[in-house]
Amino acid sequence: MKDIFNDVMRIEDVHGVMVVSGEGSVLVSKFSPDFQNEAEALSLIDWVPFVAEMQTVKDAELVFDNARFYIKKSETGFLMVIIGENAPISMVRLNCEILLPQLSKIQPAGKRFGKLLRKKIF
Repeated sequence: MKDIFNDVMRIEDVHGVMVVSGEGSVLVSKFSPDFQNEAEALSLIDWVPFVAEMQTVKDAELVFDNARFYIKKSETGFLMVIIGENAPISMVRLNCEILLPQLSKIQPAGKRFGKLLRKKIF
């Protein structure tokens, strides 16, 4: 599943990609080898307040002292791209638009398990 992020990860100065569900859990993430420490830190964050505040936002670019985030809302939750100062935001946006239809395949484990039971048993 992480192969769908390869095009986004190939863009200059992209450090990582995460998908956060509508409930605030990290569904899947992929980071460059240089940013594995940040990947661990981001996985420990409570994303519930973030998700609650971002419900009406379709896409956003957040700029902080040390990082930039491009966030795109999808059916699954939020696609978050962690980018550096020199990343071409237009390329990131374009690749995220292309990636959105593939994100519908990503579901929390509970929903996948329920579908499996309905198919196999009922």
